[in-house]
Amino acid sequence: MHRILLLTLLTISLNGIHQISKAQSASKETLANDTTIYDDKTPSNGHDLQLPQPTLGWEPQYKLINKEFTASAVFKKNKIPTKVEVASLVEKDGSVSAYTVKGTGPETMKNELVRILKLTVKYEPGTRDGEPVRCRVYQPFEFKYE
Repeated sequence: MHRILLLTLLTISLNGIHQISKAQSASKETLANDTTIYDDKTPSNGHDLQLPQPTLGWEPQYKLINKEFTASAVFKKNKIPTKVEVASLVEKDGSVSAYTVKGTGPETMKNELVRILKLTVKYEPGTRDGEPVRCRVYQPFEFKYE
């Protein structure tokens, strides 16, 4: 009788240890996935990848950006042709955590562009197979003066 009881307890203990180990392994896998950043330049490999969208839509966002550009003292002062690409890192909650600006033009104009982009609305987060993921959104900007 003691042997059966001991074997039962041993089986329950081993099963519990196995479940904990399995949960830790799944947790590590989830953590590794959390650091992945998706974008339109990354192949989807058969997954359904939806990129972030502004909560109000692209058109209202571009109208706000354009309004701020035309009112900006920095852009009025520095009439230097500038062509840049801004990469915005959109988090799982739709907030933007980082901006990277690459291209021509003075730093003051690049900084002003980031300042204006920070005024824009929050994004609907990107998803991969229906789950929110971190995504990078690329936006090209070109300033020409005549």
